[in-house]
Amino acid sequence: MSNGKVILYASEQTGENLPGYVRFALKHLAETDFTVLLLTNKRPLSAETMKFLEDNEIKLYLTEGPEHAFAMWRSFLKDLANGRSSLVEFNNITRLLLVNDSIVYFQNNFDKFIRHAESNPADAISLTQSDEIRPHLQSFFLYLKQEALGAFYLQLLETPERIPSKERPSIAEIYTDREISLARAFDEAEVQTASLYSTQQNGFIPFKLLQKKFSNYRKQVLDAGLAEDFDEEWLPKPIGYAAIQVIDSLRRAAAKVLPHKAN
Repeated sequence: MSNGKVILYASEQTGENLPGYVRFALKHLAETDFTVLLLTNKRPLSAETMKFLEDNEIKLYLTEGPEHAFAMWRSFLKDLANGRSSLVEFNNITRLLLVNDSIVYFQNNFDKFIRHAESNPADAISLTQSDEIRPHLQSFFLYLKQEALGAFYLQLLETPERIPSKERPSIAEIYTDREISLARAFDEAEVQTASLYSTQQNGFIPFKLLQKKFSNYRKQVLDAGLAEDFDEEWLPKPIGYAAIQVIDSLRRAAAKVLPHKAN
C-alpha cells in the first residue's frame, strides 16, 4: 500500500533507451521511500529500458505527444484525478516531488535533498529559486507538502497551456511563466515557500550549461566529483562537439597523407 509519497520524473527524450544521466537519477530516486513514476512521450522503448524500470519498481506513464515537463505533469494528474489512471491514488498523495530531465544530477544527493525539504518549515520547497521577473521557485526539483497541493493542482490544471502574449513561446519562457504563475498561486493561498540552495553547486547542473561551447562547466562538474556509478560519458557534450571531432580527425588524416614542407 502506498505511503502517499510520489515522485513524478518528467523526461522529454527520444529514442528507445533512456540516457545514462536519466537512469542514474531514476535509480537513486527509487531508493527513497517514494513511489517513482517516469512520465515521458509515447514511443517504443527497448527491452533493456523496460527491464530497468521493472527492476527499480518505477512506474511508466506515456503522454500522447512531445510535451514539456509542466504539460506532462498536467496530463498525468488530470488523468489521475478523472480516474483514467490507477498508477497511484490521487486522494492519498501527501507528498509530491516534481523532477525533470533538464538537470543533470551527477551526485546522489536525493535522500539529503528530501530530508532537508521535509525538515524545512515551508510547504513548497525547491533546490534553487530564480529572481527573473519576480522571485519564484524553480521547478526542476519541487517538493510539495500536503498544504501546497491544492494550490498547485488548481494552478496546474486551470492555467491555459500557452502564454497569451506569445504565439510561439520558447520552452524557457513557458517554464518561467508557469513558475511565476505558481508563485502567485502560492502567495494567494498563503502557501509558505523556500529554496534550499543559493547556487547550483550541490551535485546538479542544468543540461544546457554543459552544452555551451568554450565553457568550463564540464571541468567544474568533474572537479566537484562524480558519483561512483555515474559515467563521465553521460555528461552532455558541447553543441558542435561532434563536428569539431570530425574536423580534427580529417586534419590528422590529412597531416599523415600530405608531404611535409621542407625547412
